[in-house]
Amino acid sequence: KNRATDVLSFPLNNIIKNNLYIGDIAISFEIINKKSLISNFNYEFDKIWIHGYLHLVGYDHKKNTDYEKMSKKEKLILNYLSN
Repeated sequence: KNRATDVLSFPLNNIIKNNLYIGDIAISFEIINKKSLISNFNYEFDKIWIHGYLHLVGYDHKKNTDYEKMSKKEKLILNYLSN
């Protein structure tokens, strides 16, 4: 899509057994900073890197059912981090 985004994930294409490196996540400081004016910067940052991480491990949100699964997993991880 030809528009700014808050996060990009670049998965590692070469699967190496026992490799802990799964890819890169690029986060837009500007977008998170703008969102944090209404919310909280740390919360928005955590929300975005979790979203990027889930893309790296195979989640997507092309279909509504996929979006719901991914959103549920994001919330689960965010709740775990906030406790």
